[in-house]
Parts: sequence; structure tokens; C-alpha cells
Amino acid sequence: MKSNKFKILTALVLAAAIIAGIFAINAFADDGVPTVTFDYGQKKFIFKNVSPYGGSSYPDLFTDLKGLMPGDTKTQKIKVTANGLGNGTANMYLKVDKESENADYLELLANEGVYLTVSSGGKEIATGDLYNGVNLGKLSNNDTLELEVAFNIPITAGNRLQDFNGTVDWVFTAEYIPGMIIPINPPTPELEKGDHYAYIIGRDDGLVHPEDEITRAEVATIFFRLLTEDTRNYYWSQSNPYSDVSESDWFNNAVSTLTNAGVLYGRPGNVFDPNAPITRAEFAAIAIRFFGGEYEGADQFSDISGHWANNEINRAYVNELVNGYPDGTFKPDNNITSAEAMTIINRVLERKPDKDNLLDEMVKWEDNSNTEAWYYANVQEATNSHNFELDTDENGDEYEIWTELRPVRDWAALEKTWSDTNSADNPGEVISSDKNAVFEK
Repeated sequence: MKSNKFKILTALVLAAAIIAGIFAINAFADDGVPTVTFDYGQKKFIFKNVSPYGGSSYPDLFTDLKGLMPGDTKTQKIKVTANGLGNGTANMYLKVDKESENADYLELLANEGVYLTVSSGGKEIATGDLYNGVNLGKLSNNDTLELEVAFNIPITAGNRLQDFNGTVDWVFTAEYIPGMIIPINPPTPELEKGDHYAYIIGRDDGLVHPEDEITRAEVATIFFRLLTEDTRNYYWSQSNPYSDVSESDWFNNAVSTLTNAGVLYGRPGNVFDPNAPITRAEFAAIAIRFFGGEYEGADQFSDISGHWANNEINRAYVNELVNGYPDGTFKPDNNITSAEAMTIINRVLERKPDKDNLLDEMVKWEDNSNTEAWYYANVQEATNSHNFELDTDENGDEYEIWTELRPVRDWAALEKTWSDTNSADNPGEVISSDKNAVFEK
């Protein structure tokens, strides 16, 4: 009887092994999707599941690009990968060869309505014309982007593009951005606390919107402006691991530098989500990273147990940077308001505004005119550059007495100076597939 059980058990094990083997084969089977790999070590583009066009170095990417009529759209799934990048990154682009004399698609280039749209997971991430190309995304070492590229010929293209049968010479370009080498014991990032210059300049409508939400990109920009010169120079970077922050974005220098400094982190999926509102937990975590240290003890709020920012929230509270709500909660996943953010930043900077000791000629805001609002003085502190003296009240608490207003900083000009100074020795290297493509069978 035992022998029969053993035989049955052996058979089940073998069956399971065979099934597992089948699943393993399927898991590693080539799905046939055209794939381009940028190998920075070899300075090569390696194409798989793509044939060269006419034996050249150009990939025949859109294999169904036959018989197209004005108004048609063809979509091709592709994968883009990179290796040999080290701690650098690569911005990947797709365009057509501008130098070719191939009449088939020179006709396309001459038509302004023909364009490419790139999507990932059903979400459009970029669009562009054929001549200038389209940004496929940013890759770190061994990343893979799964994309859908749509080739669009508008209904207005005209009769000359009817029944289009040409093969387009597609060129992939990689801009390699070297990463920054950080020593084993890097210095703790520091903020400028001595000069009380304005770090908020209001919005285009002339208001400051204290009760509105504030985005992750805006927060990154504020802290970037407040860095000491030594910290900014030390951690300067224009490269980051996020697929949704490119070098041309207005917030790239801020996001890249603060990520390099270990102050900012992304969200799941290799994204930074720059235009999303920032949560109270995320903001507290950023603020406390300028202080260092750890926390040991009971939770200070009733709703942060098991939260990813539990330690940071507790540390921010004991360092008197954040407060909770009357019911004992912190509401970590609620979006923070601009007024709350300015209040915390002022605490981080050790600024101590007092509503009765400001200056009448200061910049004032129609939507911050209520002097009894809990955030009134903090908003004025954040939006006015000034000199000050410190005094002490009857309880021994310090407060500022403003003595003189100072000019508002030209942040755009300053950032250009920082960029010119810090980026001169760290240029990106652009490599194109039209001269160094390899096709794998």
C-alpha cells in the first residue's frame, strides 16, 4: 500500500514539474514584440523582432504600414530597454531620418498633420511630428518601457498620400546622462535659514491661493530654491530615474537634484507624478529629511500605525514641524494645502513671523487679507523678502520684527545661472541608431 502511495505521489510530483516547466517556457518565451535595446557599453542599438529596411540600419518598425489612406492610424507595440548605463539614465527618442532622400516619406515630412503618439498602459505620454520626433521616455539601467506607438495620417493629408505603401526609415536616438557619484558618507542636505527671502511668488491671477492644494513639482521647486549654495552645488543633477520627468520640464533641475540628495522619492511604477497634489505624509517626510535622526516611541497620532511614513511623521511631530487634528489624527493621505505647506516650511527654516510686526508696504494678497486667519502671518512670511530682528514675548517665545523689505529674487535667472555653472562639465552624450544598429534574429 505504501508503495502505491509512493508511486501516486511521484506521478503527481512529475506532473507538477511538467506543468511548471510549461509555465516557465511560456514565461520566458519571446512575445514577438519589436524591441530596441540601447547598450551604452557598446554604444549600439540592438533590434529584436524587427527586420532592417532594405538591408540598412533602419528598422522596418511599422510592418503593417501598407495601403494607408488619409484618416488612417496604425499602431505598433514596441519595447524599449537599456543596459550598460551604470548609475546614469538615457532619454530615448523616435523620429525619421531627416537626411534621407526616400521620396516615400519625404512626402510625409512635408505634411504637417502626420504625427506620432506614444502611449503606455493606455495612457498617452507624448506626441510629436515625424521631423522633430517624439520622446519615448527615460530609462535607468535595465529598465523596460512597454509602449504603443500610433502613426497618424490625417484626413486632410490629401490625395498624394492615398494608398501609401512606403517604408519609413525610423531612427532611435538615446541621450545618455551620466549619474552623479555620491560618496559613502555624503553630507546632510541643508537649507538656507539666514536670509528671509520670499520663496512663493503667487500665481498668474495675482492671488496666492492659501487653501488650495500644492503639487509635487511645486514643492520640489520650493525646497530646491531654499537649498544652501554648497548643498545645491554638491547634489546638482539634471538626471533622474522617473519616466515622467524629462530634462525639458521646468521642474527637472529641482526634482533631479533633490532626488540625488535623497530628499525626494518617486511613486510606484518609476514615476514622480509631478502634477499630482502632495499628501500630508509626503510633505512631512520631505521636511524631516533635512533633520536626520530616527524615532523610537509610541505613535503620536491614532491613524498612522503601519503607514509607510510612520517614522517620518512621528519625527516631524517631535521636531515641532507638524500638528495633527483635534481628534488625535494626522490624516496622512489627505492632500496638504499651500498654507499648511508654507507653515511647515517656515518652521523648518526657523522663521517666526508675527502678524503685528510686519510692514505696511509689503506685498499683500486679496485672498490672504484676513489677519485673523491662522495662516495669515505664515503666508506673508513666505511671499515677502525682508530683513528682521528677533524679540521675545512674555512667555519666552521668539518672534520676528520686520525692519526692511528686500527685492524679490528673480528665480528664473538664478536657476539659469545654477544650471550654466553646474552642468557645463556634465553634458549628455547623444547616440543614434542610424549608424550603429544591430539586428538579432
